[in-house]
Amino acid sequence: MAGQIADRRLETAEPDAFLSAFDAFAQAVRRARGAPAGQARVLTLSQYGLLELLLDEDHARVRDLAEYAGVSAPTATRILDTLERRGLVRRRQSSEDRRGVSVTLTDRGRRALNERHAWIRNRQRAFYDDLPLPERRLAPELLLSLADLIDELTAGPQY
Repeated sequence: MAGQIADRRLETAEPDAFLSAFDAFAQAVRRARGAPAGQARVLTLSQYGLLELLLDEDHARVRDLAEYAGVSAPTATRILDTLERRGLVRRRQSSEDRRGVSVTLTDRGRRALNERHAWIRNRQRAFYDDLPLPERRLAPELLLSLADLIDELTAGPQY
C-alpha cells in the first residue's frame, strides 16, 4: 500500500518537475541570448549564433546570417553594427545583388569565432561525457524534441 502511494506521488510530481525544469531551461536560453560579452568572452552566444554560418564560409549575406541564427534582419544588423565597431566583421555591398550586404570576418573575428566554437564544442562534449550511459542514449532525441517544442511555442497556437 505504501509503495502504491509513493508511486502515485511520483506520477503526479513528474509533470510538475518537468514544467519547472523546462521553465528553468527556457530562462537560461533567454539569459544567454541577452548576456553582454564579458571580459573573458569576445563573442556573446547571440553574436556567435549569428556568425556561426561563417565557420565554413568566407562571406555571407546579412539576411542569410539572420535566417540561420533565427533572428530578424534588423536584429542581425544591430548585432553586426557592434561587431563591426569592434573590428570583428566587415560589411560590403554584395557583388551578386546591389541591395544585399555581404559580411566577412576580419582575422581577429575569425580567431574569436573559432575560439568560441572550440570552447562551446568542448563544453558540450564534456557535458555529454559526464552523462550516465542511459541518459547519453536519450539525450539526442530529447534535445531534438525540445527544439521542436520551442519552435511550436514560438509559432504559437494555430487557430
